[in-house]
Amino acid sequence: MTQPPLVAIACQGGGSHAAFTAGALHALFGPHHAERFTLRGLSGTSGGAVCAALAWAGLLTGGFADARRRLEAFWTHVAASDPIERVVNDWSLAFARLPVTAQLSPYAYCALAEPRLRELLGAYLRLDALPAGRAGPALRIAAANVLTGEAGIFGGEDLTLDDVVASAAVPPIFRAVRTRGGLWWDGMFSQNPPLRDLLDLDPKPRELWVIRLNPRRRAEEPMTVAEIDDRRNEMAGNVPLDQELDMIRRFNRLRLTSPDVADRYAAITVREIELDLHLDYQSKLDRSPALLETLRAHGARRAAHFFEDRSITVLPDGRAA
Repeated sequence: MTQPPLVAIACQGGGSHAAFTAGALHALFGPHHAERFTLRGLSGTSGGAVCAALAWAGLLTGGFADARRRLEAFWTHVAASDPIERVVNDWSLAFARLPVTAQLSPYAYCALAEPRLRELLGAYLRLDALPAGRAGPALRIAAANVLTGEAGIFGGEDLTLDDVVASAAVPPIFRAVRTRGGLWWDGMFSQNPPLRDLLDLDPKPRELWVIRLNPRRRAEEPMTVAEIDDRRNEMAGNVPLDQELDMIRRFNRLRLTSPDVADRYAAITVREIELDLHLDYQSKLDRSPALLETLRAHGARRAAHFFEDRSITVLPDGRAA
């Protein structure tokens, strides 16, 4: 009988669009798919880091069932459900879509987004309740050092709540987050999401599954200011990811001709699913229950594509599929 592949899952960041990631992970960890792969590790950036951390904490504590429970509970409670939250959410989106740019420092007013995120993460991550040693699938999340410009990768072995908030601290909505002796912003400025850190795990995964939130391609030229901003954001979010995927292709090819490279690096197959709904940049700030539920349901449907050949984007010999 064929052994299930040893897999690492990488979750791209994208604000509220990470509800798509939550839906995909929820489905992968469910009864139809969970026995079809062996999970070696998870990585994520920003909203992807939140999903990866919640899933990882659940896996360490209660397996797939607990991982699913934490993902569902977090995204249910992050939604703007009560009347006041809905009004604030609608007004915030309307303001964000105005054809003007408001220059307002997050240090000029009382922080709003960060305390709410901390409250929810504290309730559903519950890092203090994790088993000693935190043995299980690995976790790697990305942030960017504001002062040095360097990438930071935080591991699950000593993960703190500050680390997860730092990975999601997109300016200017968030202030920089102080953790590990530095000041950190959203990991989209470094690795989005971390890939090579998953490939360094021992034992090494044989497949890397990427949940991509920013579409690679668009069918039409962006012409309005809003369309240009949307596409610029998508492309900027994809640059770190596509650079790391290109590195994997190169190493896969080098393995065929270099014994030294073959000894150090395992051939890796990369599979991807992509959020392919046409959503504008401002929708990454939208916490409306309808949008989040749509994204979660779409992610759940897309998860099955990981088990189909059409999801392969990098072959073990380095060719693009």
